[in-house]
Amino acid sequence: MSTEEVSSLPPEAPTAVPQAGVDRRNYRLGLVNGISFTIGESISSPTLVLSLLVRQLGGSLTLVGLMPVIQNVGYLLPQLLVAGRVQAMTHRLPLYRQAGIIRLVAQAALVLAILSAVIFPPEIALVLIIACYTIFNFGGGITTISFQEVVAKVIPLRRRGTFFGTRQLVGGLLAFALGGTLVRWVLGSESPLLFPYNFALLSVISLVGFIIGIGSFALVHEPASQQVGPRTGFVAVLRRAPAILRANRNYRLFIVARLLLRAGQIAEPFYIIYATEALGLSAGVAGVFISIWALAGALSNIVWGRIADRRGNRRLLLLASCLSASAPLLMIGGPALLLALNAPATLLIVALGFVFLLIGAGTDGIMIAAMTYIIEVSPDDERATYLGVANTILGMGAVLPILGSWLISTLGFQPTFAIGAVLALCGLFVVSRLQELRQF
Repeated sequence: MSTEEVSSLPPEAPTAVPQAGVDRRNYRLGLVNGISFTIGESISSPTLVLSLLVRQLGGSLTLVGLMPVIQNVGYLLPQLLVAGRVQAMTHRLPLYRQAGIIRLVAQAALVLAILSAVIFPPEIALVLIIACYTIFNFGGGITTISFQEVVAKVIPLRRRGTFFGTRQLVGGLLAFALGGTLVRWVLGSESPLLFPYNFALLSVISLVGFIIGIGSFALVHEPASQQVGPRTGFVAVLRRAPAILRANRNYRLFIVARLLLRAGQIAEPFYIIYATEALGLSAGVAGVFISIWALAGALSNIVWGRIADRRGNRRLLLLASCLSASAPLLMIGGPALLLALNAPATLLIVALGFVFLLIGAGTDGIMIAAMTYIIEVSPDDERATYLGVANTILGMGAVLPILGSWLISTLGFQPTFAIGAVLALCGLFVVSRLQELRQF
């Protein structure tokens, strides 16, 4: 699934193209963008693939937890820095193209960093890998906010659920058919490639997906904005933040809910570590879980897009949060019980696969709901400020997987899974307090 659009889109601009006249070329390019990124990111998943890479280089659990933190923080925090600049631009695509080139260079450098493990000590290779991955994702924070503004001009509000659902549906199906198969083959025991060449190959394939994704969206025809906001400095946005949070109840509850739901995922990067180190499964099983995750997320979008467009984003966020909160609940004792009963490896994979099925479906549903709910809760004249404040707060909450690594080292896997389940249930409760903002 594509983390480039994890953040929310701005509301439909006054100059947005009417639904009947939406530029079909732009629409198709937007679909290609999301599909390509979904495939690329599934093949280099920080939760599954990069976690194994870090571990095989001797990285600690803290470093394993750091990979998804880098991804989430990179996508969210830079938005506050550029939001004031972006809202004053008549065209946002030039900024997208510039940051996109930086991202592609960083991904190419990541391939070389992985290969450096052949000649450099593992510690140096790890530093290089983390540095390249950090640059790639911080570049994503810049491309995301410009991406949001451009899409707002060409995709009407009531078609966005379907638009994102289609991107994630097709991308997820291809990630299932291609990504999971490749990862399972390249990292499995019968792979023709030894470490680290196997991980380097996966990163090259991801690079191809990112080139297609960034290149396709760079070709979108962006109409000029007839009205632009004032250019606001970073300090001014920070000073405005407390008043925004006090004044808008739904906005405030939305941020709290997203923080708690994200906190419920503190142990998620360690599920694959638990599977390989505690349950004794092979590294190639990551490909199986990627396939399940991608397929569940893809097929769920058939339902999620319709719910978002027809029943509202609050309803979708509530349903998807229920699925997401169920994953850590099942991890608390399910696989451990099967292991204690001497269950065969196949049954362990099935049990863990069901957990990743819930994660895949829940994550995609939350993604669509979050992208569109905050659109509706943010006033037009302060859109960029609202987005920047929300995503910065969510970015700070994205460091929680590091806490998960400490909890696992201190308490063990099962207590950490339990803590994640409690936090996710608290997030579900806050979601239930949100109001539906649309009239149906």
